Amino acid sequence: MEFNMSGSIFQAVQIIKSEKILIYPTETLWGMGGTGTSKAVVQKIRELKKRPVHKPFPLIAGTLEQARSFVAMDPESLELAGQFWPGPVSILCRALDMLAPGVRDEQGMVSIRVTPHQDAARLCLDAGTPLIATSANISGEKSCAVFEELDSELLRKVDMVFEHGHAPAGGLPSTLVRVFGGGKIEILREGRISRQDLESRGWETVYKTDHG
Repeated sequence: MEFNMSGSIFQAVQIIKSEKILIYPTETLWGMGGTGTSKAVVQKIRELKKRPVHKPFPLIAGTLEQARSFVAMDPESLELAGQFWPGPVSILCRALDMLAPGVRDEQGMVSIRVTPHQDAARLCLDAGTPLIATSANISGEKSCAVFEELDSELLRKVDMVFEHGHAPAGGLPSTLVRVFGGGKIEILREGRISRQDLESRGWETVYKTDHG
């Protein structure tokens, strides 16, 4: 099986800046992505994953400051981020105009987190952009934390596979939440950070299904 694999941060950053696609490790799973500001990148990843058009892509950033350059965060979202970032809590925030339409939902919201994975964070910072951070798999198939389990077709079709020695930890994906205000958050997907973890920091939580 032949594919373009490299441990070079510089080469990976050039791939991102050139609006190309790479597979790379995050704190949880192997991700597939590119710059979150390019409509062409979004479309290419959607085609590779066979992902439905109505499902937007999540983003990662290298720091809170970088995230705030691309999304609008209210005071309570900032409080939550201060408690759990860098870490596997993705927060729905209002997307700013420079982000590509395919990472935003119909209400103009985008899922974003600051990754604690040092290589993924450096890619974001050195490339000057948040990265699309969707799992490196065909939609509906198993997400992978082990490199050898990645789909060989995807490995061949992306522009680069970035591997720098810090593999994903595995386990659950990030937890996805929406902040309502008044100390209340809605859990849209419970993942690595549990409901109990959130409530232990003083948040009142509801699940999406709690609304009926």
